[in-house]
Amino acid sequence: MPNLVKSLDLSERLLTVLCVTAFIAMFVLGIATVVFRFIIESSLAFPDELIRYLFVWMIALGSAVAFRRNMHAAIGVVIERFPVGLKRTSLLFSAGCSLVFFVLVFWYGLHLMLRVRPQISPALEISMAWVYAAIPVGMAFLAVYAVELFVRQMHAPADELTAQSA
Repeated sequence: MPNLVKSLDLSERLLTVLCVTAFIAMFVLGIATVVFRFIIESSLAFPDELIRYLFVWMIALGSAVAFRRNMHAAIGVVIERFPVGLKRTSLLFSAGCSLVFFVLVFWYGLHLMLRVRPQISPALEISMAWVYAAIPVGMAFLAVYAVELFVRQMHAPADELTAQSA
């Protein structure tokens, strides 16, 4: 189990590095777009498209990081007032519903990615499957992290069982 947690920690750090790298690239490309458009007076064709695609990937991967760090919106005030049994049940139900949702979006996102494979992006001239792959990849990480959350909540001592720290 400790090796699995270390692997999940490593995957979270990797996703964080990828998100930060995507953000830096988006920032640099945005500055380059402005410089080329208004100073050099010659527009570049690809930066706007690449910024958009990097943003999609950053959101998909960043959502997984936020989920694992328990940074998504939660109504912890209500959960805190529940008795221990109901608190654990409601947190497990929430994690289970999240897992089902992530698996469904993964499945349909995978089919969508395969369906758009022949389409080519206008400026970068890459398959749109690379862009749409953000959906199943992000959902796969979210599903794995939801399973981890479910197991953690199942085995957490009653005094540590909260919506904020789960």
